[in-house]
Amino acid sequence: MSVLDSLTRDLDWRETEIASMRLLLLSDSVSVTQNTVLLRAAWALLYAHYEGFSKNALTTFFDAAQGSGVRCSALPSPTKIHALGDALRRLRHLPNPDFLENIESFSSSLLDNTPEFPEVDTKSNLWPNVLVELMEIADLSPAKVQEHQVKLTTLVARRNGIAHGENNMIPEFAYYKSYEDVVYEVIYDLAYQVEEKLQHVPYGPGS
Repeated sequence: MSVLDSLTRDLDWRETEIASMRLLLLSDSVSVTQNTVLLRAAWALLYAHYEGFSKNALTTFFDAAQGSGVRCSALPSPTKIHALGDALRRLRHLPNPDFLENIESFSSSLLDNTPEFPEVDTKSNLWPNVLVELMEIADLSPAKVQEHQVKLTTLVARRNGIAHGENNMIPEFAYYKSYEDVVYEVIYDLAYQVEEKLQHVPYGPGS
């Protein structure tokens, strides 16, 4: 399955679930109390898909990058540092003789090999600054996340309140829908960038 097919399939089922919740919210058959509960549930669901898709898209990117055959030395600097993070941390704590020995073999043992990336860590709360950092590591533009930083921060904060059993009410459907629109903007942009990045050097044709 291609990266585009994988991302599209992941988006499809998430969109279907969010749309199903939206239909319930707009139904004339639910009471005011039921609508209040549904809005809270919709908010939590929206956050879950925002975090879930973001993590999956970035995991797909790093898996495809690793599988492309690219050498670590050819990676963009932030991606290279990410791939070599554990090795660099080990080097810093070596005694001088071992440090020198490892430095001398660093190129042949690590830089000339395909990278191994750690698991994508969303910190269990995908605050916008966390997503910005993850996108910058992948050499993707975080401009869309930064554009919607305030709303994404509110999305996470209110989801946490709901998850912790707080009386955190979502005022109305239009308010919720404005956050749904932002989430779609962010995840569509992320999907496009992942697909586009993998089509070019150092991962794709001409690499």
